[in-house]
Amino acid sequence: MSELPDPPPQANSARPTASDRQWLFRLFFLGAFAYLIYQSLLILSPFGTALTAALIVAMVFYPLHARLKSTLGSANGAAGVSTVVALLTVIVPFMMLAWLLLAEAGAVFPHVRELFSQPADATSARGLALPSVLAPWWTRMQTLLAAWHIDLRAIALDSVQQVGNTLTSLGAGLLKNFVLVIFDLIVLVVAVFFFFRDGPQLVRAVVGLIPMEEDDKRMIIARLDATLTAIVRSAFITASVQGTLAGLGFAVAGVGFPVLLGFATALLALVPFAGAALVWAPVGVYLLYSGEQSAGTGILIWGAVAVSMSDNLVRTWLISGRTKLSLLLLFPGILGGIQVYGVAGALIGPLVIATLLAFAGIYHEQYTSRAQAPVHGNEAG
Repeated sequence: MSELPDPPPQANSARPTASDRQWLFRLFFLGAFAYLIYQSLLILSPFGTALTAALIVAMVFYPLHARLKSTLGSANGAAGVSTVVALLTVIVPFMMLAWLLLAEAGAVFPHVRELFSQPADATSARGLALPSVLAPWWTRMQTLLAAWHIDLRAIALDSVQQVGNTLTSLGAGLLKNFVLVIFDLIVLVVAVFFFFRDGPQLVRAVVGLIPMEEDDKRMIIARLDATLTAIVRSAFITASVQGTLAGLGFAVAGVGFPVLLGFATALLALVPFAGAALVWAPVGVYLLYSGEQSAGTGILIWGAVAVSMSDNLVRTWLISGRTKLSLLLLFPGILGGIQVYGVAGALIGPLVIATLLAFAGIYHEQYTSRAQAPVHGNEAG
C-alpha cells in the first residue's frame, strides 16, 4: 500500500499579516472604546440635569474665577470661593424662585381651567367683561374660528390641563424624591467646583482626542465656544435679567402672580423680534382698559425702558466683540433640544446645530480644495 503524499505547505498569505493584526486591534479598540463611552453616558445620565446646570453656572462665573485664581494664586482656593459665591448668588435663589413658581402655578391653573371649562356664553366678550375696544376683536376672532371649525376653548383647556398635570407631578416628585433632589444638589455643587478647577484641562484633553487637523479642531472649538457664549451669556442671562425686572414691575404694580408672569417673560424673551414684550405689553394694555391707569402706564413704561432695553445692554456688556449665533437657530435649537433631551437639551440642541454647521464648513473647505487641486495642477503643467 503506497503512502499518501504529504499535504502541500500552506501559503504564507493565509496567515494574518502585521497590517491585518493592526487593523483588527484598531477595530476592537474603537469598538470597546465606543462601548465604554456609551456605558459611561448611561451611568451619568441620571445626573444630566445637575451636570448641565453646573456647566452653565461655571461658565457664568468663570471670569470671576479667573480673577480670583490670579489674585489668590491657588486653584483649589479660587475654585472653592467661586463655588460658594455661585451657591449663594444663583443656586439657592434659583431654588427659592422655583418653589415660588410652583406655588403660583398651582394657584393660577385651577382658575384658568375653570374659565375655559365654562359654557361658550361665559367666554364671550360680554361674559369676560372685556373693554369696549377689545370686545369687537374678540367677537370677530371667535366668529372666524367657528367658521374654520376650530374649538379654541377645547385646545386651551387641553393645554392647561397638561401643564397643570405636569406642574402637579413635578411638585409631587420633588417632595417624594426629596433625598434624590438633595443628592442632585450635592452633585451640582461638586461638579461646579471641579469645572472651575479643572475645566481648561478637561477641554484640552477632549480636544486632544479628536482625530482631525488642528485647523479643523480650532474651527469646531471656536463654533462651540461662540454657541455656548450665545446661550449662557447672551440668551440665559439676558432672559433671566428681563424676567427678574418684569417680575419686579408686576409685583410693584400689584399684578397677580408676578413670579409666574416673570418666568413667562424670561421664557418668551428667547423669541426673536418680539421677545419679552409678548408678556408685559398685553398686561399693561389690559390694566389700562380695566381702569387701572397708573398701573398700566407704569407697566408699559417699565417694560419698554427697563425690560426690553436691558436686552441690548446686557448682550453688549456680556458678549461684545464675540461671535454670536443667529437667534433664528438659537431659539428653535433650545426649544427643540428641551423637547428631545429634557432640561439638558437647552445646551445640547444648539450645540448639535453649531457642530453641524462647523462640520459643514469643514466639508465645504475640504471639498472645494480637492475640487480645485486638479485645476491648479493642470495650470502648472
